[in-house]
Amino acid sequence: MRCVYCNTPLAVIDYCPGCGADVSIQKRIVRISNLLYNRGLEKASVRDLSGAITCLKQSLKFNKENIDARNLLGLCYFETGEVVSALCEWVISKNLLPENNLADYYIDQLQNNKNRLDTINQTIRKYNQSIGYCRQGNEDMAVIQLKKVVAQNPKLVKAYQLLALLYMKHEDYEKARRLLKKAANVDNTNTTTLRYLTEIEELTGRSTSFGGRKRRQETEEEEGQGGTLRYVSGNETIIQPTTFRDSSTVATFINIALGILLGGAIVWFLVVPSTRQSMNDSTNQQVTDANMKLASESARLQDLQDQIDTYQEKADQADYERNQALEKADSYEELMAVADLYVTGQQSGAADAVGALNGEDFSGNAKKLYDDLMGAVSSALFTQYYTAGTTAYVAGDYATAAQQLQLAVDSDPQRNNSQYADALMYLGFAYYNVGDTAKADQAFQKFMDDYPSRASEVQYYISGSGGQGGDAGSTGTTQGDVSMQGGDTQGAGDSGQDITIYEDNNSPSYDPSQVAWTDPNTGLNYDMYGNLLG
Repeated sequence: MRCVYCNTPLAVIDYCPGCGADVSIQKRIVRISNLLYNRGLEKASVRDLSGAITCLKQSLKFNKENIDARNLLGLCYFETGEVVSALCEWVISKNLLPENNLADYYIDQLQNNKNRLDTINQTIRKYNQSIGYCRQGNEDMAVIQLKKVVAQNPKLVKAYQLLALLYMKHEDYEKARRLLKKAANVDNTNTTTLRYLTEIEELTGRSTSFGGRKRRQETEEEEGQGGTLRYVSGNETIIQPTTFRDSSTVATFINIALGILLGGAIVWFLVVPSTRQSMNDSTNQQVTDANMKLASESARLQDLQDQIDTYQEKADQADYERNQALEKADSYEELMAVADLYVTGQQSGAADAVGALNGEDFSGNAKKLYDDLMGAVSSALFTQYYTAGTTAYVAGDYATAAQQLQLAVDSDPQRNNSQYADALMYLGFAYYNVGDTAKADQAFQKFMDDYPSRASEVQYYISGSGGQGGDAGSTGTTQGDVSMQGGDTQGAGDSGQDITIYEDNNSPSYDPSQVAWTDPNTGLNYDMYGNLLG
């Protein structure tokens, strides 16, 4: 025993020699646990398994590390047919004490006998299925299953009780009594078994005897008819005639007739059974040969089926490889078509076509050609998506703008294009205007990370930074209201207060640095919010 506080081995005294703690209560609890274990052991020795299980459970409540109590509880469960509960207790015991533990032996004995373990699993499955049949009202199927259970696992007390209960329901009390007596032989104090027997005794008016039949005493009786003496010795009845006379011809014929009858009886009881046994042996041998032949043919059929399955797998694999080769050939043809478009000067078409290809479909020289074409048309792709995105942004179609600008940003992962920063910034404003603040914050944060010198242009619109609550592409005023007036520029701070811009009469109506995008068709200038300048 060790101290619960410092794990120091305890001595006879009621104080821990290591930490000085009072361990009297701990020792008392261990003593109570051992007392309950001893009571459980006494009950188990007289097959009072229910009482033993109760005492052992109480013992483990006081001291869960009582290995002897836990192993004995597993044995009691095993004796009542509850193998799963027994294994649970033995596994817990093994985890608590890995070395020199009887639970190892119990588990090995059960697991090494695979046939027995399979039989136990089948009985448990059939017992659960019988309960399901009872709940569904299909009692006949439940009786059939329970008969198989008690035949395969004669120690499963619950199966005896359930089958007896079904017999009691159909008023077949004698069968129920016999089953309950078998259950009582396994666990002689099970309250459920005794309660069922009491009910049967009340219904039949006859008590149940658990003892063996008394042997009959040797008796003798004498019968005076024909001068014959009869007496019983054990299980044998001996008939002894008192007199014997051979005094006439009639008696001779009677003796001959009796001899013929006796000879016929000898033939009937000795020769006929031998002949019948020989015929049965011949029949059994024929059946055995037929079964062996059937088993051989079944094995041969199984081998043929395995060969068919193997060939089918190979055929499926060949079909898969052929389809993969066809898809790869189609990808190569598409790649050559893209190369032809690029060589003939159709840059836009080549950009669209190369964007639809998947680079993982190519290898070797085809992969190099794909990378070269992607690098050659990436600028055209970026320009195409960027132009479409900014045009949609100015037109107020922010969803389309977000889609096109996202494609533009994705088409230039190396940020080689000079307009990449504007595309990323407009992408954030497009997401902002459609209400997708999460993607807007992601775009703004990437813009600030890649271009820290221009971080002030977008940081005001990141969620939680005191940003404006209005439309980033509208021309009205927002929380950071901007209006055009005469005068110099005055700042009111960067914490969400209004900012007023006064127009200088000696300067243009807008600062050229405010120009974010110029329409190539009209020549009009727009700021980063999509407002028309000039």
